[in-house]
Amino acid sequence: MKEMIKIFGGAIAIYIGIVLLIAVIPAIDLSQTPAGPGVKPLTPLEAEGREVFAGNGCSYCHSQQVRPLKEDASFGRPSAPGDFAYQTPELLGSERTGPDLTNVGNRQGEVWQYMHLYDPRSVSPKSIMPNFRFLFRVVDDVPEGETAVPLPPAFAPKHGKVIPTHEAKALVAYLMSLKQPAIPGFKMNAGMGGPSSSAPSQPEGAQATESGYTFDAKKGQSLFDSTCAACHQDSGEGIPSAFPPLKGNAAVNGADPTTQIDTILHGRHGTVIDGKKWSGAMPPFGDQFNDVDIANIANYERTSWGNHGKEVTPAEVADIRAGKKLGATTETKAKAAENAAAGAAPSPSLPSKAGSGSYTFDEAKGKALFDGTCAACHQDSGEGVPGAFPPLKGNAAVNDADPKTQIDTILHGRSGTVINGQKYAGAMPPFASQFSDDDIANIANYERSAWGNHGKHVTPEDVKALRNQK
Repeated sequence: MKEMIKIFGGAIAIYIGIVLLIAVIPAIDLSQTPAGPGVKPLTPLEAEGREVFAGNGCSYCHSQQVRPLKEDASFGRPSAPGDFAYQTPELLGSERTGPDLTNVGNRQGEVWQYMHLYDPRSVSPKSIMPNFRFLFRVVDDVPEGETAVPLPPAFAPKHGKVIPTHEAKALVAYLMSLKQPAIPGFKMNAGMGGPSSSAPSQPEGAQATESGYTFDAKKGQSLFDSTCAACHQDSGEGIPSAFPPLKGNAAVNGADPTTQIDTILHGRHGTVIDGKKWSGAMPPFGDQFNDVDIANIANYERTSWGNHGKEVTPAEVADIRAGKKLGATTETKAKAAENAAAGAAPSPSLPSKAGSGSYTFDEAKGKALFDGTCAACHQDSGEGVPGAFPPLKGNAAVNDADPKTQIDTILHGRSGTVINGQKYAGAMPPFASQFSDDDIANIANYERSAWGNHGKHVTPEDVKALRNQK
């Protein structure tokens, strides 16, 4: 009997020891891993969406773990322990029947997500993913505060409009939360991957120039296929009412590539082309790709599907990334050379993000910026779109003596705005990376003096103060 106790007791002790060593102690250790830079807890809606994600078996086909391998580079940087601090148990997955979702919130916008869930073939003709139409409702009239999902005619119901259920909204909120934050000082090394302490925090080659640059069509197509084709399609024809075509697009074929490059770098929302509004939101890719990569993407679009746009250079991408006008660098250098030859002091560089003390509200510039950026949602009448985008005409934040809310919204965006008890579903994208402090002051002041508004004028210094808070 004693021998049996020793045998079974020893076996149980060994089992307990193994469990402690390979499960309990590592779990305790990992539970103390601090959140990575920029990693935030899920909101209640995002947490609910995570339950929908898990409950529908999405992790069977989609992983959330980027390996330090070249073939995973299109999904983002390699995953780090701190990325999962607020998501326990981790939905890492083990299969890639579909693409990894680690960074999907930066790759695709909300409209695309809804279309993809309703019927994956509506945005990806070769997709083998099942549809999730049970997460949507078909209604004759779209209720106030709701937005219909834009679908190509071949996928739309014969009668009525498609709107998402609460579960669909939660799931999309969770998918949009999957935005991998950058790790300061992190850079992939030349081998199997891993951090390098000497790396810059910006994309490698972000300040590349055109020196030695040759358009790499193969690289451009590869980047386009993995990043852009889901919305604009590999045919370049886009998706009706949601994502505009690149084939024959004036911005892609124009001699001035500013709009095209700016859109790739900083994203765009509510695009209007030839009087037609496209509801899909274009996410920004400036933080994901360096100047050479973005030049390759732009040039691939400019030479495909019969397009004939003039080739762009990494230096032009760098100028637009820095908020400069194309050709400004060359002009400034030439002017400096002239001044030096004449014995004059060098001319000042282009205006930085900071405003100057000599600022004067430029109404024409403010209106032009508003018309090109804001009017698609808030309308040129300033009356907005009921249930989607709030009015600026008579808006308390626009007329308030304290411009903080208005400026902060233009700089950093806003979602789920509630005004006078009414919730507006449309998301306001951030414009801090697109415009200088002077430009944002001009936009704000145009809104403050149009449509009968009477808000006190703001200054670039007001904008700068709020820009530096984030």
